[in-house]
Amino acid sequence: MSPFFLNARTSPDATLITPQGPGLLPWLGEAWRTRRIALMLARRSLKARYRQTWLGAGWAILQPLLLMLVYWGIFGHLLGVPTGGDVPYPVFAFTGLVLWQFFSRALMDASASILHQAHFVTKVYFPRLHMPLASLMVAAVDMAAGLACLVVLLAAFQIWPQPRWLLLLGPLVLLLVTGAGAALLLSALVLRFRDVGHLLPLTTQVLMVAAPVIYPAHLVPGVMGAVYRLNPMVTVIEGARAALLGSPAPDLVPALLSVLLAIGLLMLGLRAVRRTEPAMADLI
Repeated sequence: MSPFFLNARTSPDATLITPQGPGLLPWLGEAWRTRRIALMLARRSLKARYRQTWLGAGWAILQPLLLMLVYWGIFGHLLGVPTGGDVPYPVFAFTGLVLWQFFSRALMDASASILHQAHFVTKVYFPRLHMPLASLMVAAVDMAAGLACLVVLLAAFQIWPQPRWLLLLGPLVLLLVTGAGAALLLSALVLRFRDVGHLLPLTTQVLMVAAPVIYPAHLVPGVMGAVYRLNPMVTVIEGARAALLGSPAPDLVPALLSVLLAIGLLMLGLRAVRRTEPAMADLI
């Protein structure tokens, strides 16, 4: 028996790779055992993103702030878009923008994560799930910075912490599930259909218009509104505003259905990556 094999068996920092069955659970179990790889890739991406920049991670805050100012001028002042209550438009818009920024970056970065790290795919074995997950972690770090800025903005408008702020956890979990599902599915599709990557920038812009980022959901009426509220991002953004700003909460039935859709999207994304993984080296 070779010394390398002995060291791999006895070293506490070594990962022993064993054959896994075709099922999803063994594959997820292997990903959990090697989760430190995802953390390593996330740290690497964070350092690369803000390397040689003046503001560094401050860009995660500056981008939604600048967009908020633009939308405040156009929709808040010129068009007079209502926010549903006495909520100031800046905090209304910034809440939606911070959450949408996570979803948008999850789609853009995680979808191309495997393709952009082809050198790892062709040379080193580890669960490929870690690549899009690392991109999701980076987007989550940016969102955390944006939420911290949101707290400061709320204080500037005399909106102070309340017990209902704890309810924000629900929309955040739904956001993570929705973003992960969409990102994983797209990361598998991009490998097979490169055109998907070219369509994504336009798609994210269209999806932003189809979510209540800069306007309240109640402006979409009738049957169209009923279908519109099945979008998990509607539940995420409206739920977050209800928790932080006291805005009207999402309707229960559409919210529950959107949660089921998000879970289904996550399962679909996991299966897509799992089934594509054996052929990734050839597809790249």
